[in-house]
Amino acid sequence: MKRKRILLVANTASMIYEFNLRNIAILQSLGAEVHVATNFVNPGPIDNKIDLKLKKILEKKGVMYHQVDFMKGIGNHKLNVKAMKQLCQLCDKFNFDGIHAQSPLGGIIARRVAHRKKVHILYTAHGFQFFKGGPFLDWLIFFPVEWFYGLWTDALVTINTDDYAVAKHLPIKRVYYIPGVGTDIENVERIAKEQRQKLRQEVRRNLGINDDEYLLLSVGELSERKNHATVIKAISKLNDPKIKYVIAGIGDEETNLKSLIKENRLENKVQLLGYQTDLDGLYFAADLNVFISKREGLGLGGLDGVAHGLYIIGNGNTGMKDYIQSDDIGLLVKDPTDVDEVSRTIAFAKQGKKKVTGKGLEAMREFDYRNVNRIMKSIYQKEFM
Repeated sequence: MKRKRILLVANTASMIYEFNLRNIAILQSLGAEVHVATNFVNPGPIDNKIDLKLKKILEKKGVMYHQVDFMKGIGNHKLNVKAMKQLCQLCDKFNFDGIHAQSPLGGIIARRVAHRKKVHILYTAHGFQFFKGGPFLDWLIFFPVEWFYGLWTDALVTINTDDYAVAKHLPIKRVYYIPGVGTDIENVERIAKEQRQKLRQEVRRNLGINDDEYLLLSVGELSERKNHATVIKAISKLNDPKIKYVIAGIGDEETNLKSLIKENRLENKVQLLGYQTDLDGLYFAADLNVFISKREGLGLGGLDGVAHGLYIIGNGNTGMKDYIQSDDIGLLVKDPTDVDEVSRTIAFAKQGKKKVTGKGLEAMREFDYRNVNRIMKSIYQKEFM
């Protein structure tokens, strides 16, 4: 029986590293020859060391990887055509049996190529550009685009329940739902209480956080979408000497965030930590995860924090509400750009000093990567094997 040849496509190498290594393993377990096409030159919100690490991981797994010059965001016509030609050349050379595309631009270009080359295509939407409670203009622009490309989509995977409901109105043959990309709840639970406390103390000491101080954490790209600026403004408004804030991530907004920190004289209260590979200690060191992205499919940085027992503030207009199901887990804001609402919510959370335990963690079981892998394996079997 001929071995299936499957191409994974994403705008940036970061999306392969953060969201698709398990998908590669699943496809290989099904006997597929896996290829990856993404932008390694501009890899997204990971540093060069991680970009190099990804290449080594792919080589070790026997995955062929290919540079495609995808742009960030929606790109521009000239470079999008270039990326499309590069993908077409790959299809001509390797005669793929299927393509699994991700990211908005990667998804659009890959679907155009799949339609032209008559290749079976699966698309994962990591949060539609339009969403319930989102700007009307986004619906006006992006829903028709997604509807049109739905005509060229064999199957769609959604990672939150709102997108799953909307997707049923698109002209796509099969629509699936998976509970995010998966987090490792079981292994976190195995970390002993003593080890958690040790990590907490070590990280807080390294960050200069006193035992009586309340540490806020955000994990994610330094971008306007991730909305770290509103958190900084809320901290300034609260003017609470016991509140400290750290952000783990890199991105284009770094200069603006540094300026905002300086303008509000928060140099001793807010730290930008850069890209962090080991987050266990940070999650245990923090007292509150503030994850108020303007748009988010599910929010892995929020979900991972909850798995570590970290209470969260999230955006109620995103997929985060799939796992922030009660105030035992976290609090949802209605407008993530409203500094007054965010500052009030932070103050309320600080007063309660909650941790996610018991029933809260039990509700997270469906988001464990083992469950997500099981569902994805079933989807791959139906679509590609």
